[in-house]
Amino acid sequence: MNSTLANSPLMNSTLMKPTLVKSTKDHCITLPPKINSQGMQVKGYEENGVLRYEMPQLELQVVFIFAVTQVFHFVLKRVGLPSFATQILAGIVLGTSMIGQTDEMRKFLFPNFGLDDSQAQEILDAVELFGYTVFLFLSGVKTDMGMVSKIGKKSWATGIAAVVAPLVVGGVALLALVDLHSHDANEIVALTGMQSITVFPVISCLLNDLKIQNSELGRLALSSSLVSNVLGILLVFLTSFTKMKKEDALQNVAMTACFLFVIIFVARPAMLWMIRKTPEGRPVKESYLRAVLAALLLSSFASNYFGQSVLFGAICLGLVVPDGPPLGSALVNKLDCFFVGLLLPIFVTVTAAKVDLNVMVKSIDKLKIELFLISIVFVSKFVACLVPPLLCQTPIKDSVALALILSCKGVVELGLYRYFHETDAFSERRMGLALMAVLASASLMPILVKLLFNNSRTYVGYQKRSVVHLKPDSELPILACIHRADQINPVIDLVDAFYPTPEGPVGVYVLHLIKLVGRAMPVFVSHQLQNKVADGTSYSDHVILAFAHYARSNPGAVRASIFTAVSPPKLMYEDICQTAQDNRTVLILLPFHKRWSSIDGSIVSEDSHIRSLNCSVLQCAPCSVGILIDRGLSPNAAASTASDEPFRVAVLFLGGNDDREALALGRRMARDPQLYLMVVHLGVDEEEGGIISWDKMIDREALKVFQEGFFGKNVEYRKEIMEEGPKTARLVRSMAHQFDLIIVGRRQGIESTQTAGLSAWTELPELGILGDLLASSDLDILSSVL
Repeated sequence: MNSTLANSPLMNSTLMKPTLVKSTKDHCITLPPKINSQGMQVKGYEENGVLRYEMPQLELQVVFIFAVTQVFHFVLKRVGLPSFATQILAGIVLGTSMIGQTDEMRKFLFPNFGLDDSQAQEILDAVELFGYTVFLFLSGVKTDMGMVSKIGKKSWATGIAAVVAPLVVGGVALLALVDLHSHDANEIVALTGMQSITVFPVISCLLNDLKIQNSELGRLALSSSLVSNVLGILLVFLTSFTKMKKEDALQNVAMTACFLFVIIFVARPAMLWMIRKTPEGRPVKESYLRAVLAALLLSSFASNYFGQSVLFGAICLGLVVPDGPPLGSALVNKLDCFFVGLLLPIFVTVTAAKVDLNVMVKSIDKLKIELFLISIVFVSKFVACLVPPLLCQTPIKDSVALALILSCKGVVELGLYRYFHETDAFSERRMGLALMAVLASASLMPILVKLLFNNSRTYVGYQKRSVVHLKPDSELPILACIHRADQINPVIDLVDAFYPTPEGPVGVYVLHLIKLVGRAMPVFVSHQLQNKVADGTSYSDHVILAFAHYARSNPGAVRASIFTAVSPPKLMYEDICQTAQDNRTVLILLPFHKRWSSIDGSIVSEDSHIRSLNCSVLQCAPCSVGILIDRGLSPNAAASTASDEPFRVAVLFLGGNDDREALALGRRMARDPQLYLMVVHLGVDEEEGGIISWDKMIDREALKVFQEGFFGKNVEYRKEIMEEGPKTARLVRSMAHQFDLIIVGRRQGIESTQTAGLSAWTELPELGILGDLLASSDLDILSSVL
């Protein structure tokens, strides 16, 4: 049905700005609106195009805006700008400040309901605002409010100062500069208050972009921002009631209290019941996830009904969802990609596009007070965040970086500014100023933090932290990394092969690595200190039980210390290296990324994340690193278990630091009379009277104890002259079936006659040439390799 609406109440609605429409013109709209196109074959489709239909236009809008934001990010990330800043810049370019001024682009991207006979803009607003709502809900899901009780004094002091100081300074400046009875005083107060808060999801996203969540600085920033976020929520909550009449405010307070009571004492117990009904290790039922999504929609509606924003209900419901697996991680995995990955960038871009910066530029002289207030609030916030860490003896560069991080603004503040703008609490020029303030903060802070804080730590003392430099009867400190339960027994078997005794004990530091999913804050638990996670989550029970039993079975010979690290896969190497550094271990044991069947030796699974982690550890480890390739129980090991046959170990020696480290481990094992050790020296012909390098002299000294038969009959020394790589490969293949465990050095970057021509066939350079050969799936053996 076509209707001509002239001078109707619709023209004065909030869907459009009256200043853009002249009252002397008539505009036609189509009712009911045309949502779905009937196809290009329909008569008149080519004349009016796809813009006649809301659904095709919405799809084109989403694709076009998302593509433009990705192009901007691809170009501008090279100068250090984060994705959020590039999305704002893309919105400014597409919006009414630049190319959006043309009628063609405006009708395509931001059509007006009355002028252009299209509801596509209203539909797009609803879609991307729903994406923003889900983002805030997921931010609440990832936030563990129980961590507030575990936060240290430094984080408490920094978090409180980050909010209170700028509020006090800004309030004093407001009283001195602004007439609080003027018509625009509320706008200035809201702008100043918004600049004072610190939001946890923004800081979490920033640290994720900078990849420093696992660092000490990142953990301090997260805990401090969590404190500030709690104060900020209370501030926004109380501010919303100041706009209401006394009677309405009291009624809404009562309704809000009822809403909070329901989600805390009804919704959360229901979610805990869902978790209890989910078997350990199994995914959550789809019906449970649908119930939580329905609760999200209801909570948003309810919060809007009693005078709060629709966003308030989403945040509160997200905070009561138990974070982490199984429920929190399932919600994040299901919703994050579409709503946060696709719709949230569109929300940011559209928000920036709707702001006419020309209005701000033309009235910049009228914004001097606002500019001064924003500047003084930022300076006071920066100083307030800088002082507590400096008083706690934090390095000055780290303190400055922390202050910059906590002063950063992001998508949450931008969303609040948009809410104020659309509810007429912000004028166009002040919205433009707020947008530019957010853009400046989001652009400069990450760049400055990168300059101040170098996350690529250098762990000193690598040469001294090795098995070679240990005294013969001193404790052997090892850090063993565990991802899955099936990796526990191979580590225990290997530690047992080191022959731990009260005279030569082994200290095993076990680090259980868990992927961070459904949480914003990394978790590190030392079970020796009996640290309990705030939400009562039980970590690593099976790991604790296994190694505690092993330590009790070897009193005085084995000392076990268990840790748990819950962190992003790309940053797990920091937990590993820091734990090795703190406990002064000489060897880090890493599991291989492939998993073999103990029945037929076939490959069961392959995890690229574990391989990437192993490579990262090799680059920055403070001590020696060993990658354990466990193929299950070999035939010789099975026979050893059933009878008195010794456990058979071979050490392949070519020379160099890595091979001497392998030899030192073999020397440690050779003390066990029930173990058979063969040292295979793969050498070359040496001319008599030639000059011997210092490295070769050290090799000879390391081999001397084996050549002279110092360890007895259970140790055999064998030298093979290798003149070319293929001959070495044939010898290694022929020997591989004779041993339960083969130890080889990596020898990274060392060219030698024995391995000539083999490097071109290497598939896994992190294992070295011989390690890659022994780990090959073409080699039909069941022996394990270290």
